[in-house]
Amino acid sequence: MLDKLTLEKKRFFARFPLFIFFFALFSLPKQLHSQDLNSTDSLKIAIKSFIEDQSQDYRKKHLNLRKRDIGNLESEPFDFKGYFMLESKEEFENNLGYTTEREIYFMFYSYESETDRQYALKYWMQDFIEGKTIRAGRPVRSYAYAKPTIILINDKNIIVCNYECKYFDEDNYDYWKDELMEHFGDKYKTMVIEIECEGPLEWTRNAPDPKNRGLF
Repeated sequence: MLDKLTLEKKRFFARFPLFIFFFALFSLPKQLHSQDLNSTDSLKIAIKSFIEDQSQDYRKKHLNLRKRDIGNLESEPFDFKGYFMLESKEEFENNLGYTTEREIYFMFYSYESETDRQYALKYWMQDFIEGKTIRAGRPVRSYAYAKPTIILINDKNIIVCNYECKYFDEDNYDYWKDELMEHFGDKYKTMVIEIECEGPLEWTRNAPDPKNRGLF
């Protein structure tokens, strides 16, 4: 007969493969998340999930939206573009002193390859928001006419959140930054640019080396 200790060992190792299965199963979504953003179809799924998560406080609008002045990002070919505005369901007092809904604009650009995204970013930096030229990894202290903007740069997509200065407050700005990173970011790979009203512009995550004169 097997002693008690031997029986316990056999039971543990019998359950071990099942433990590995469930561990891998619950770890899988985070691994797939960063991979999924490299395809247009999966980016569209992430956008849908993002909108659904905001639906309690914001309503989506996508018809008859005025074009946002973000520079020449669209001069380079892209595989997919998504553009919509989220309008708050509740009103609040804005920076001009009257009550209104918040209007937050989102633009998504997906590219067939990482090289296509690199070229799009390279030429966008030469004619950036409000026609300004910026350099990789270099902050801009003063930025005339700049509006609150959050930019996420992944391997194959660029995501822009942009709105008017009258809606700006630090807590709300941080909220959108966190939400965008949760749905579309990778803390190890995603580059992030943040711009506030009239500046500054800062590369706040995974900034490229300013000495790198090629693509990045």
